[in-house]
Amino acid sequence: MSDFKWIEKVAESHKEWVEVIHKFGEFDYAQDIVQETYIALMKYASAEKILDANGEVRKGYVYFTLRSLYYQFYNKKKKINKVSFDDCWELFDDSNIEEHKAYNNICLLIDEEIKSWNSYDMLLFKLYRDNDLSMRDIAKGTTISLISIFHSIKNYKGILKEKFQKDYTDYIENDYNQIY
Repeated sequence: MSDFKWIEKVAESHKEWVEVIHKFGEFDYAQDIVQETYIALMKYASAEKILDANGEVRKGYVYFTLRSLYYQFYNKKKKINKVSFDDCWELFDDSNIEEHKAYNNICLLIDEEIKSWNSYDMLLFKLYRDNDLSMRDIAKGTTISLISIFHSIKNYKGILKEKFQKDYTDYIENDYNQIY
């Protein structure tokens, strides 16, 4: 830890760094951003980068690190949707229970149909449907040609569409009691 004596020099201006973050507009997490800055400086900087020839802290370097970490924090914060506790009950909508049951029934019917296929067809279709793999990735991972996979998947989809088109139409038209 003796290699990081220079960070103490940076931390002497802690209140100033927190004030910089306040000026960026963040008040709740200002201390956290400054602490993250110290960690980033310890990880990526050195005494030569931070301290000038007189042993004083190069405030510009620390400022740009603070700004960079603030923008990273800000961008992550923008992506998070906050929901108040009072509003979270509105997210639970039990008015669509029939719709969810109907959708589940269609999925179960499709799964039963897939189970009736031979093992090769069943495994290939489940590999395509259940994994986030493209047909090209499946071909790389298996010894099956891309063309064969393409035609097989196309045929499987056609079989399912032909067999369950009426149930899906009933689902779209909110005629849930007709699905079975």
